[in-house]
Amino acid sequence: MRYILSIFLFFTFVASINAQVKEPISASEILHQMEKLRNTTRVLYLAAHPDDENTRLIAYVENGKKFDAAYLSLTRGDGGQNVIGPELREGLGLIRTQELLAAREIDGGKQFFTRANDFGYSKNPDETFNKWGKEEVLSDVVWTIRNFQPDIIVTRFNKTLGITHGHHTASAILAHEAFDMAGDESAFPEQLKWTTTWQPKKIYWNTSSWFFRRNEDFDRSQYITENAGGYSPLLGISYTEMAALSRSRHKSQAFGTAGSRGDEIEYFEYWDGPENEKELFSGLDHYWGNFKNGKIIQKAIDKLINDFQFKQPESSIDQLFVIKNLIEKLNESAVKKDKLNAIKKLILNCAGFYHLFYHDNPYASPGDQINVNMELVNRSTVDIQVVDANVNSLGEELSISGILDNNQVKLESFAVSIPADFTYSNPYWLNDPSANGLYKVEDQKLIGKAENDPAIVAGVNLKINGNDLYFESPLKYKSSDRINGEIIQPLYIIPPLSIEFDEKVSIFTTGSQEKEISIKIKALKDDVSGSLELELPKGWKAKTDDGDLSFENLVRNSSKDFKIKITSGGDEGKFDLKAFVKIKDKTIDKSVQEIQYDHIPNQIIIRDAQQKLVLADVKIKGEKIAYIEGAGDAVDEALIAMGYKVDFIDIEKISLEELKKYDAVVAGIRAYNVNQALQIHYGKLNEYMNSGGVYMVQYNTTYSLPDTDFWPYPLNLSRDRITVEEATMEFVNPEHRALNYPNKITSLDFEGWVQERGLYFPNKWDKQYEPILVGNDPEEIPKKGALLIADFGKGKFVYTGLSFFRELPAGVPGAYRLLANLLAPNPK
Repeated sequence: MRYILSIFLFFTFVASINAQVKEPISASEILHQMEKLRNTTRVLYLAAHPDDENTRLIAYVENGKKFDAAYLSLTRGDGGQNVIGPELREGLGLIRTQELLAAREIDGGKQFFTRANDFGYSKNPDETFNKWGKEEVLSDVVWTIRNFQPDIIVTRFNKTLGITHGHHTASAILAHEAFDMAGDESAFPEQLKWTTTWQPKKIYWNTSSWFFRRNEDFDRSQYITENAGGYSPLLGISYTEMAALSRSRHKSQAFGTAGSRGDEIEYFEYWDGPENEKELFSGLDHYWGNFKNGKIIQKAIDKLINDFQFKQPESSIDQLFVIKNLIEKLNESAVKKDKLNAIKKLILNCAGFYHLFYHDNPYASPGDQINVNMELVNRSTVDIQVVDANVNSLGEELSISGILDNNQVKLESFAVSIPADFTYSNPYWLNDPSANGLYKVEDQKLIGKAENDPAIVAGVNLKINGNDLYFESPLKYKSSDRINGEIIQPLYIIPPLSIEFDEKVSIFTTGSQEKEISIKIKALKDDVSGSLELELPKGWKAKTDDGDLSFENLVRNSSKDFKIKITSGGDEGKFDLKAFVKIKDKTIDKSVQEIQYDHIPNQIIIRDAQQKLVLADVKIKGEKIAYIEGAGDAVDEALIAMGYKVDFIDIEKISLEELKKYDAVVAGIRAYNVNQALQIHYGKLNEYMNSGGVYMVQYNTTYSLPDTDFWPYPLNLSRDRITVEEATMEFVNPEHRALNYPNKITSLDFEGWVQERGLYFPNKWDKQYEPILVGNDPEEIPKKGALLIADFGKGKFVYTGLSFFRELPAGVPGAYRLLANLLAPNPK
């Protein structure tokens, strides 16, 4: 029965991540956390992206060895794909950041990042370093090592060129260089204003058969081993089961995995450190022996554990204060800082202490006065008194004090004012939109942090059995509904409204062309009034039917739509249309993107309110496009901007006669990977093409793709790609219709592309296909699989790995022109 109870409690905690309500921890987990106080060893795992980390090892180190583990991901995964929604780039990076934090909530590790931007797939570390700036990212790795102070560094990847992603290889190179530099005061000396040098003891590569072309090449006898497959009776779960739960947080990458049990051997290659201490954890004093009065601290922790009472955890509180007082006398270190934080949490958990500082709206704005509530509950017989509380960032004292009797709720409400110059809650690394290879972060102390600190925090001083304890309670948004019950989410400081363009890009095909655009003003608080104004590029004009761009008394979540006629200028190119709102004496020029998924806390991104205007010679043939949804992209929006009428279709339900009404059908990215109906009913599309339709398929991957011949003629998908967005693209047959009708395609149409040319090209195909383009990354053989076209009956089939899903939202004129050609019907 004890096993069933403890595993239930653990899974209850994991499930609670969805609602952002952290359940009180059980007595068994309290004991588990107390046992971790014994150990001072620290391990830093280092790789390139979210989901690169070995969750088995982190779960084992943190919960089996009971050491302190952390993962340093060089990037936030901004350049990847998203299988759960349309967010890419910054939005995807924010989702993947939160997925990593959710993973660490499960396995117990800490999470760090550098400023490196995931700019997309890279084939070698030199290209990676050229994009990132090697010294800058190396500086961030050194900074993280100096602050976390690991004894051991473990890399996921090795330094061998050409076997994996260039970001991966770069992470291993940076890890080894930083291992040598973190203890050198001449390396990045400007950091020493805020931190100290630190020399890790050892560094390893965590290898596996994955790194070898054939499994038999992986000689296990050459490596150091560690069995990470143990089981925790206190938590009621094995470390491999915990690792599966942690890894399954990476939902945007479809990395859900089943738990496993039994032994799980991890393999390590020793890179540096004492020659006679190559075993993973050998040669280290794992306890308090290297600290002043370490034996006294160790003895006090042993007493704490030996005297622990499962039915009365509060009986441990006095001994926890004894340990706290001993550790507070030590010199500053990462161990001291983290152990004191752990002790504070243990004291509160032993008392069953509940605290929630909350507001009844998810947002507030600078200049607002808001009502907030603080709920405090002591669920123990311990003597707890509230001394005082304040919100320093607002300069507010909270009038809450007095004795907290056992299981009696103290709930107080307050009115607090947010200063007019209070900072918005935009993710700190996104405040400067100019990032390419490296996010711009001016404040050194922010570098490495996984996310912003909470916008508003209450500091509370307690007396517990006569001992002082200070803790902080972040201001949250509290709500409830009839499906999910109580829901606690972050509270964000944002503008009072969001200025939202209907389309990210508007396409104009001639000078002096008039086109209507839509702008929505969405109120994010009550009683919002103001007027909309535009800043147009030189030579462009705007007008409305009635000339009125004002709005009054919008309530929260309501909106006002404006239809504005824009007339293009005379110069071709890509331009910005900027919008702003005047509210009394304030100017708001921001758009607020809300990101909501069940497995992570709600997120926001605050951007400048603007739309890309593209004036280019784009001719289209055909009018109606059917779109089959894939893993998420904005290509449908670009098609609408080009002038097509676009309908999303259900390939299972639509009839052939209904399909024939469309001039072309487009399958979204990875549609065959994620759309089960398409995997079954793909035959309808052959009939559609046979009758004269155009069918264009964007890239798919071989991962999770059924072994079915979906295509009208055989082709073989591969991992071939062209990652250099400036790579020359030549025409296999310059006279091909796809390069000439209705738009004449030239080399100029491949200028200004972003991130890459394309990905997951076919590498073999039937002779019925005609390759249109040929290109390659530096020092590679030419690839012809980026764009294949085949006639089928009266129609045509187009398979392309070109990154239209990136280029169209970026407003690349040539991408629009080429896409129009691919969708043009065959001549009748």
